[in-house]
Order: sequence, then structure tokens, then C-alpha cells
Amino acid sequence: MIQFKRGVIVKKKPFPRQSKADHTQEIALDHGRGVIKDNALKAVVTSSLFRTRVVKAQKGKGSFKRQAKHKGQEPCTKGNRFFFVQGFSFITA
Repeated sequence: MIQFKRGVIVKKKPFPRQSKADHTQEIALDHGRGVIKDNALKAVVTSSLFRTRVVKAQKGKGSFKRQAKHKGQEPCTKGNRFFFVQGFSFITA
């Protein structure tokens, strides 16, 4: 290929051709099955990689977490044992 660049003709090298053997690659998956002998598709689909997971939304609709929002805090009704009646303070047990 010839390319014209800044007033100079530059000859570009073509991309090296790859053989068909280079395109076939073995994909290594951590499927926990050891060596797969006959039915690779069944072994991969029944492995832990394809197990259904429930992912809780972090933001947006469905992300409200009532339990963990105030974890470790007591409700305000238990904490307030002092109350005022017409300027006098009373302590409840």
C-alpha cells in the first residue's frame, strides 16, 4: 500500500496474515469440573458459573434497605426517658 503523507510517498507494510491455527484458542474457564471428557456444554452449564444470582440494586428502584439503614441504633422511643411537662422534667424508669 502506498500512502501520501506530508508531501512524501510512504509505503506501508501490509498486516501479517495469520493462519487458521492462530484463530482457534482454547478458553480456560474455572468451572471446577476437572478434565471434561465428552459433554463440555453440559459440564459448563451445570457448573457454578451459570448459577442464577439475585443482585440487590444499589441505586434506584428497589434499593431501599429498611433493615440495614439504622443498624445498631435503638429506636427513639426507648432512648428518650426524659420528658418535660410545663417546664418540669420527669425521669421515667
